Amino acid sequence: MISIRLYILFTQDAIIMNFVTPEQENIIQMMYPDDSDDYSSILESFASFVEKEILPTAKQIDMSGTFPRENMDKIFAQGFTNIPYPESLGGLGLPYPMYVACMELVAKACASTAISLAIHGTVCDGIFRFGNSDQHEKYLRPLITGRKLAAFALTEPGAGSDARAMTTTAELRGGEWHINGSKMYITNTGKADYYFVFAKTAKGHASIMVPKDVVGFSFGANISKMGLRGSTLMGLNFDDVSVPEENLIGKNGEGFEYAKKMLLAGRITIAALSVGIAQIALEKTVAYSNERKAFGHVLADFEITRSKIADMKTQIDASRLSTYYAGYRKSLKEDYSVEACEAKLFATEMALNACNEAIQIHGGYGYTDEADVHRHWRDAKLMTIGEGTSEIMKIIISNSALGQD
Repeated sequence: MISIRLYILFTQDAIIMNFVTPEQENIIQMMYPDDSDDYSSILESFASFVEKEILPTAKQIDMSGTFPRENMDKIFAQGFTNIPYPESLGGLGLPYPMYVACMELVAKACASTAISLAIHGTVCDGIFRFGNSDQHEKYLRPLITGRKLAAFALTEPGAGSDARAMTTTAELRGGEWHINGSKMYITNTGKADYYFVFAKTAKGHASIMVPKDVVGFSFGANISKMGLRGSTLMGLNFDDVSVPEENLIGKNGEGFEYAKKMLLAGRITIAALSVGIAQIALEKTVAYSNERKAFGHVLADFEITRSKIADMKTQIDASRLSTYYAGYRKSLKEDYSVEACEAKLFATEMALNACNEAIQIHGGYGYTDEADVHRHWRDAKLMTIGEGTSEIMKIIISNSALGQD
């Protein structure tokens, strides 16, 4: 059973509302029947928190392009990032699907906030899995408690989907790593305290923690983008950046394998974000369809509207099941590589389609800033690209089905 301390952490000052969907609760109850009441209470409480504290600022964050630091601090204070980690590290020791469910709720409220948290969470997962006990204390503990923020630095100008083509190098000299090169499209840049950097070495690839204030480390300008406007996106430059040898996470030569495994976990969270984005688009569409009249009837009376909403609802529910299942396999320490790719492929493409239908049902109003519906489509589009494009997901899934590496 869940501890009283943990329940209080999630329920203090909360007003229970219906921002959590019955489908979310049903999946968690099915996975964890013995703790279903406790987990439902946590989800309901966290949902009411994000509806009350995060949702109201989402539109303004998007329009102004403001980094949602205040949102993130509030979410950290709720224990969100602590969810899947053991209490010995300051975590809450909850199952990974609970983290997935809460990630969906954050994205439903504000996708700009959610993507910054997702990248932060990917770094936490990597340090937990591949770091040593000293690194858990130095990096992971302050990260999962929200005292520090992290960024994942893999992509380069000539190495996007083909990450092996990275040219950033790290050379070990005199007990220090000397890093040279550049990265691009790095989320949380300029705001993060630690950067999980991947670089080529004489042994292959390495993953190295780089703090924000080291000499020779600089950022490019914030890149304007179509959606997720509140999150930062910049390039990184390494001009003979020097960090201690102990900043290496795991083993020299294994960095690329670590990146692939971290991206797998990241794909589950991107799928969860996609479900949350699609869910809020659906709920806005249902409300609008029950109010807007045309030809003497509300839109909900027309078969074409009902057909679109039925497809949206079915695809969202199917995506949620796929996403939570991948998270469940991760929590059991089973291979979840194909499941994560399937969840990401289906959920991200679904979200884009659902948001497109939401705009279509809203008509001309859906194309305006006032309706705040096209924001969800703009946010959903990135989900089909980040953490592995839909095309890369199809290659991985088909390779598995065909028995090919």
